[in-house]
Amino acid sequence: MIKLSIIYNEDKENAKKIYNELLKFLKSKKEFEILNNKKLSEAEYIVVIGGDGTLLRTFKNIKDRKVKIIAINSGSLGYLTEIRKDQYKEIFENILKGKVNIEERYFFTVSIGKKKYNALNEVFLTKDNIKRNIVSSEIYVNDKFLGKFKGDGVIICTPTGSTAYSLSAGGPIVTPELKLFLITPIAPHNLNTRPIILSGDVKIILTLAGPSEFGIVNIDGHTYHKINIEDEVEISYSKESLKIVLPDARNYYSVLREKLKWGENLC
Repeated sequence: MIKLSIIYNEDKENAKKIYNELLKFLKSKKEFEILNNKKLSEAEYIVVIGGDGTLLRTFKNIKDRKVKIIAINSGSLGYLTEIRKDQYKEIFENILKGKVNIEERYFFTVSIGKKKYNALNEVFLTKDNIKRNIVSSEIYVNDKFLGKFKGDGVIICTPTGSTAYSLSAGGPIVTPELKLFLITPIAPHNLNTRPIILSGDVKIILTLAGPSEFGIVNIDGHTYHKINIEDEVEISYSKESLKIVLPDARNYYSVLREKLKWGENLC
């Protein structure tokens, strides 16, 4: 028996509809056993139905990194949830045939004091109060000073996160099979402060710098940690990876064109 769990966005009618259709389909296949979501650790596959936010929230709760994710898009963009609702039956038929197309996504381990988090997309520092004009921060790479960032904040992201907040802030697109750090300033006060790409083998330390005394660290858009000038945010790559099941015909460059209209003449 192939054990799987299903997580869907209960706030979205389209996700509920796909969930009910999928449930009926899987029950017609004797080879699949559907587990209660309290037994995620026993699942070989976790099916996520929703948008990218649903996948990021699910990622936060996954403990066993050997599990494979089947992400079905029920939203509009769905850059991480790539499987269309008309494709999921083919995915499960291929699983029964032993044909599984897996892509590994590398993610960060983030330490702040005694707290530890994982980040699939990004870690970013921003102002803790709308009344504060800027936030000042410093970044160290393997204990070597990289530079001081002054502005609305700074984003440190994975290649997976390069098409999220970092892209909106002017960062480049990075193909997801790579393992590297992309640092993107948010509305920097110095025009010569530009995005920079670093090796994924280093350790990054992010700290506040005067006159800033407080800031907010945001992890994948769902975890917020307030820091003060004495705190250090340590970011490095986990030795583990997230395993995502993709359609056989999936092509990253076609995804760029389809989802982001990359390279198309929009005028």
